[in-house]
Amino acid sequence: MIATVGLVLAVTLIASLAVVAFDSGGPAPTTDPPPVRRTGSEVDTGAVEGKPQWDAPPAFSLTQGVDYIAEIELEDGEIVVIDLYEGLAPEHVNNFVFLAREGFYDGLTFHRVVPGFVAQAGDPTATGTGSAGYTLPDEPIHDGNEGQLSVTPIGVVSMARSGLGASSSQFFIKLGDQDHLDSQSFTSFGIVTSGIDLLYAFDTRDPAAVPTPPAGPKIVEIRIIEQ
Repeated sequence: MIATVGLVLAVTLIASLAVVAFDSGGPAPTTDPPPVRRTGSEVDTGAVEGKPQWDAPPAFSLTQGVDYIAEIELEDGEIVVIDLYEGLAPEHVNNFVFLAREGFYDGLTFHRVVPGFVAQAGDPTATGTGSAGYTLPDEPIHDGNEGQLSVTPIGVVSMARSGLGASSSQFFIKLGDQDHLDSQSFTSFGIVTSGIDLLYAFDTRDPAAVPTPPAGPKIVEIRIIEQ
């Protein structure tokens, strides 16, 4: 009888140890993908949580006859000035002005920097895949305005997109004068008039690189000035 009780206790103890070894206090196994963690040094990549998302592009609210200027304040207090093309690309300027005034760009980074080509920003995830939740149709380029809307010149600001009609919040600034983007129907909506040298000084950054590179240059805020 004593031997039998001892055997039962031994089996029970072994089973208990097995349970402890299997369940170490972590979550139960699941087929769902693990959540993306945004804490710790390994995720210090420029991601900003809590940015609002919208179901549709903003209602048009630009004032006719007003010249719109954007000032991008960088983390060190220096300013990049952009003259917006409210007459040539009003829908894209309206979109940019709306997001800037909503504070959407505050704290975001230039997550992609290719020297001699572009500096790109406007993505809350800093991966190149984030947006404001909606897609903005491309604005048409007609005879007579194609030269003015060219994405070729240095300093031109254009909406980035994953496909035709898929713009949202991401934008890029041209750092070189390659002309191959004009054939891809990108919509330019402004040009840098001051501070392009600040962009030239940005370090190269590829958000798809492994390991993930340090965060890109931060945007403190984008201010909209009406003249």
